[in-house]
Amino acid sequence: MRIERLAHMTEVMRSGMTLRHFLKEAVRTNVPGLPYVDEHGHIAGRISVRDVFKRIAVPNSYLRLADAMGDQTDRLNMSDKRILNALDSPVEEYVLENIPTVSPDSSIVKALAIMEAYNTHYIFLIEGESYVGVVTRMVIAERMLAWLEDPKGDDDTAQ
Repeated sequence: MRIERLAHMTEVMRSGMTLRHFLKEAVRTNVPGLPYVDEHGHIAGRISVRDVFKRIAVPNSYLRLADAMGDQTDRLNMSDKRILNALDSPVEEYVLENIPTVSPDSSIVKALAIMEAYNTHYIFLIEGESYVGVVTRMVIAERMLAWLEDPKGDDDTAQ
């Protein structure tokens, strides 16, 4: 099956957009990461919900204490106001340079292998230099379950 059939089209992030805009689009499309494009419209990176939360809400010093933390984390000097203020920061401050991509003609197996290599739950589909959409592991799982329920309903298995 071609991975293109599983793609969600999303907005791309650009210089000048805010973290709030990024989170709204990620939530609207239910994807954990979005592409960031340069002034020429070429994908120059990605922004990840996981990375954003790690940077604005969970400092590295907390990671070593994660299992030992109690439920009362208000003593850890991390104010909700500080986190909310971060939503007005520019998205370009959160761009990751490693970009997991495949062609729209790629197989699901290749997409899953690249997601694993990049330790991510999503992959961008790129045709030439154009963004075609994003595919998540959950969408692949959903498609597999649908195929198990009705294997004759998928006419794309030969491709």
